[in-house]
Amino acid sequence: MRGIWVIVASVAIAGCVTVPSNVVPIGKDTYQLSMTGVGFATQANTNVKALQAANAYCEKLGKHLLFQRNAESGVYGWSPRQANLTFLCLDANDPDYVRAKAQPEPASPPQVP
Repeated sequence: MRGIWVIVASVAIAGCVTVPSNVVPIGKDTYQLSMTGVGFATQANTNVKALQAANAYCEKLGKHLLFQRNAESGVYGWSPRQANLTFLCLDANDPDYVRAKAQPEPASPPQVP
């Protein structure tokens, strides 16, 4: 009986696995990686794991992550979910990083009485 529970637990854990690709440089300070969620991994879970992997990569370089875009593919329950993440790794004082952090909220449209 205990063996059955070990198998059930193993299948449940394997059902939420995500598999990352290597980070690939695609331009100046710009990188791409793919994260594939298999089994019962959700698209949101796959996206978060991709961001975590990108952030860890930038931290290894002593830089900060700046998200660019994410292309999603896959259908839950039918095919693996995939996140194709493009991101920058920038120094804390890089003008692009500073500007991205300091963008103000968009102005509200005027209220009509």
